[in-house]
Amino acid sequence: MWTDSHAHLYDLDDKSLQAVLTRAREAGVGHVLNTAVSVATSRAVVRQCAGRPEMSAAIGVSPFDAADIPDSWCDSLTALMDDPAVVAMGEIGVDATKPSCPDLARQTAVFEEQARIAVGRDLPIVIHSRGAERKLCEMCRANGVKKAVFHCFTGALADLRRLLDAGYMVSFSGIITFKNSPLSHCVGFAPLSRMLIETDSPYLAPVPHRGKTNEPGWVGLVGERIAEIKKMDPVDLSETLRENFLNVFGLKTND
Repeated sequence: MWTDSHAHLYDLDDKSLQAVLTRAREAGVGHVLNTAVSVATSRAVVRQCAGRPEMSAAIGVSPFDAADIPDSWCDSLTALMDDPAVVAMGEIGVDATKPSCPDLARQTAVFEEQARIAVGRDLPIVIHSRGAERKLCEMCRANGVKKAVFHCFTGALADLRRLLDAGYMVSFSGIITFKNSPLSHCVGFAPLSRMLIETDSPYLAPVPHRGKTNEPGWVGLVGERIAEIKKMDPVDLSETLRENFLNVFGLKTND
C-alpha cells in the first residue's frame, strides 16, 4: 500500500472527494494526509476526514496565508486539534523566494507560534520551505520540534544534509518524475528511514500526467521512480514508506 503524505483536497465537494479517494484506493493508496493552508481550510479538512478512516488531517497557516489571518487564529487552530483526525500541524513554514509572500518577519512569527503549539500538543509539523532550510532547521531546534517533515523538497544536497542532521524527514513529490529532475541525487542520498512521498495534489502531477490536476491515486508513480533510483522493489519500498508515514504521524494501520 502506498501513502500520500501531503495532498490539498479541501476545495473538493463531498462527491468529488469520495471519487478521488475511491480512485486512490483502487490504485493501492491506503492513506492520505489532507493538508490545510489557512484557518478556513483547516476547518474544511477536519470536516472532510469525519467518517473517512483512510484520511487524516494536518491543520495550519501556510507562509502564503500568514498576512491575512484573524486575530483569533491561534485559538481556532488549537480548538481544532481536539479532533481525532488531526495528526499534524501543517503546512507551515517560510518561503524566501516569492515576492508575493508576506514579509519574512511575519512569516517567521506565524511559523514559530505554530511550532510552539505543535510541540505543546506533541504533534509533528509539515514544513513548506523555499530558500529557508537553514533558517527553518534552526527555528525548529530552538522551539523544541522533534518531528518535522520538509514536504515537496526542492533544495540542494546541502539543504537535505542539514535537515537530516537535525533529525527531520524529507518528502519527495512528482517533481522527481520530471525529465532531468535535479532531485535524483537527493533521492539517492536520502536514507529510506527518513523519507516520505506525496502528490501535493492538485499540483505537480507526476509523469505521464504532468500538467493535469493531480490526485492521491498517482502517488505510486512517485514511489516507482524512487524505487528505480534506489534500485529496489517498489513493493518493498511502499511498505517502508508506509511504516515511516505511520510512525511520524502516530497512526495505526486500518488494513
